[in-house]
Amino acid sequence: MKVKNLLVPAVLVVSSVLAMSASAQAATFTTQFTQNNGAKGDTWLNSVTQNGKTISNFSLVNSANIISNDTWTHNNTGAASTDKGDNASNAIKLFGTGSYATNENPTNAEIAAYLGNKNLNNIIDTEDNGAFNIKIFFDSLIKADDSGLDSLFFWERGKNSDLRIRALDASGNTIGNALKLLRGDQSDAGYQINTKEIGGSQNVGSWGVSLAQLGVTQLSGLKLTANDSFDGPDFKVVARKTTPEPGAMMGLGAVATLAFLRRRQQNQAAN
Repeated sequence: MKVKNLLVPAVLVVSSVLAMSASAQAATFTTQFTQNNGAKGDTWLNSVTQNGKTISNFSLVNSANIISNDTWTHNNTGAASTDKGDNASNAIKLFGTGSYATNENPTNAEIAAYLGNKNLNNIIDTEDNGAFNIKIFFDSLIKADDSGLDSLFFWERGKNSDLRIRALDASGNTIGNALKLLRGDQSDAGYQINTKEIGGSQNVGSWGVSLAQLGVTQLSGLKLTANDSFDGPDFKVVARKTTPEPGAMMGLGAVATLAFLRRRQQNQAAN
């Protein structure tokens, strides 16, 4: 009986912690952007600022795998589609030449292209009653650090929808815990866009997410999910680059080599 009495509070504590982690409020950040030709034109992401620090080095989506996506047949059917400002640029093909026009039944490559650039007026649009399950992968490994900054930055046109996310490892396996990003937790991103799917300009909201909220220390991608209760998230996502560029790694290697040679010369001179 005493053992049971001790275990019950412990279970309640663990349950409370898990519940809090799955519904933790997304953090705020400020978006710096350049908008050409108003809400219908290109809106280029320059940087984001959080906790007084400016971030301009981003990892972008470079591949996608559509697990399921309601099929578009006519009018407002279907779920996730590629969308852009009426006068905004088409997403450029990630591999090869040319560009992708918007598509109501997008391919993996089209999803990746519309998410995988810094034009905030290239987005994924979801119909209000649509459901999808899509895996996306970034162009570099995203790692947690001690900077106090979020690792994932989302924008949502309309500020009126939810989105569920979960971390993926390099093999596409889900890791950590799922996190539902709630419309009520969005902050104002400071700009509007008017895309082909809508008839007027809408405010854009934003969510900042840390890897701790997802219960992981690193990730290669995300599983993005919505159903008919989410009211059709229309979104964009980038990640904060936390792994050095190849050139930077080479530079660090050269510095280490020079330091080693200098120490060896000093040791030889001392002997």
